Amino acid sequence: MNVDDVVAEKIAAARARAEAAKRRRAAFTAARQRGLAHRHAAKLRNQASARTADGSAEDNLSPADDIDDVVIEVTEAEWHDGARAALARLGLTYAELEDQARRRDFTSAQAHSLWTSIGDTVNLQLLEENS
Repeated sequence: MNVDDVVAEKIAAARARAEAAKRRRAAFTAARQRGLAHRHAAKLRNQASARTADGSAEDNLSPADDIDDVVIEVTEAEWHDGARAALARLGLTYAELEDQARRRDFTSAQAHSLWTSIGDTVNLQLLEENS
């Protein structure tokens, strides 16, 4: 066995380790996304069952209604209204939140959560309308 063979084996082993790590990260990311989707669906179900439109407490869902594929569609205006309200609750502007995200230094867990939720999906023109 010569030096070239040893080097080739080490390179092949390093490539195999890198590929295995890449597969593990992809599997972890997919599992995390599934978990987050289930968590968000459960949170929405809990919010829906906690209050009805008139504010009275009522459980609207039965165990048979436990559906994992909940899809809620909002308009662009509703999305921006929600983002605007969340920013107001935190006392932040979108520019401040964006700066915190760029620096990866959030002032609170809620600010980090909001950035995770809305990220760079906000249209500044629509966000500033109806402020």
